[in-house]
Amino acid sequence: MSRFQCLDCDHEHGTAVSCPRCRTPRAQIEVCRSHGARPIRRCGACRTLTRSQSGL
Repeated sequence: MSRFQCLDCDHEHGTAVSCPRCRTPRAQIEVCRSHGARPIRRCGACRTLTRSQSGL
């Protein structure tokens, strides 16, 4: 199961659509499973994920 982090309150959770803590309707950032943090540019998997989420 993927983990996500809220851009507004930094709460980590399992919902991709909105944050259950602050209820912000913005999309959440997927957390890197390898590093346990937000996507890191140095990680090849993170770069691919970031490109796929941004539509590039």
